[in-house]
Amino acid sequence: MVRHGTQGRAVDFNHPYEGLIGTAVGGIFVERLLAEGGMGAVYAARDVETDAPVALKVLHREHAGDRGIRNRFAREVRFARRIDHPNVCPALADGHLDDGRPFYLMPLYQGVTLGEEVRRHGPMSLERMFAVADQILAGLAAMHAANVVHRDLQPDNVLLVQAEGGLSIKLIDLGFAHEPGVDTGDGHMPDSPGDLVGTLRFMSPEQALRSRAITERSDLFAVGLLLWFALTGDLPFRGSTDVDMLVSIVRSSPIPLRRRRPDASRELEAILARALAKHPDARFESATEMRSALADVAERARATHSRSACRLQRPHARRTLRTP
Repeated sequence: MVRHGTQGRAVDFNHPYEGLIGTAVGGIFVERLLAEGGMGAVYAARDVETDAPVALKVLHREHAGDRGIRNRFAREVRFARRIDHPNVCPALADGHLDDGRPFYLMPLYQGVTLGEEVRRHGPMSLERMFAVADQILAGLAAMHAANVVHRDLQPDNVLLVQAEGGLSIKLIDLGFAHEPGVDTGDGHMPDSPGDLVGTLRFMSPEQALRSRAITERSDLFAVGLLLWFALTGDLPFRGSTDVDMLVSIVRSSPIPLRRRRPDASRELEAILARALAKHPDARFESATEMRSALADVAERARATHSRSACRLQRPHARRTLRTP
């Protein structure tokens, strides 16, 4: 149940995985494999009637008889249907294959993940990071308002889509999401100590230690890591192995942002430091509070930039030379 790194397994896009490619599933024609994770696979598909592109997620055959994983897949679908927000990927429909495995449909977005963008183009500008962060936190606020904690916010679960109105962020993959304090249906409380879920290098200390319940503030720690990664292409904790990284997350102070991004303000550095506090109570109370703090810093940065631009563009007064 733990993901190592930020990328999934390598995928052979020409291989007709599990015999679905080239077949129709409930009026949906399956075209190609997009991605594969521990619980299921995602395919590019097309609605036969409308010709609209969609994404199809199907539970792996090897997990078909696993009650716990089937329950988790069902929760993922339920959460995606419950959260109605433009920054969260929704479930359009769901059902079962002929062999009984569950599936659901999502919009097929044309975009790249945050991880792909940073790996291809390097660290983001401050302006772009502020735009991305605002939408991540807006989607996360809607998720938390629906009593859902993501638990796996990492660069490859944040999709950047260039829409008509500009950049649009989509939070994807609710496979590890849960409802705090709600029984999963198989006699297991998903937020109880003892569960190690998520992506190792993007876990909060409480996730790594499995020492206390995972809450909305655990997601905010992950957002702090995401934004640090977006601005530097790196992480504020050091570790050559997963174990070393977890020890660093639990025990070490994060590297100050301005050490890697001297163009960042001290206010932005303080916001990320607060998000990365070891104890949940020391972090922001909510995604909305963190979003507001970042918006204030972004506004001041824009105002400072505008004043500087005006000074550079202001013509100098001409001096008139008088000859005797």
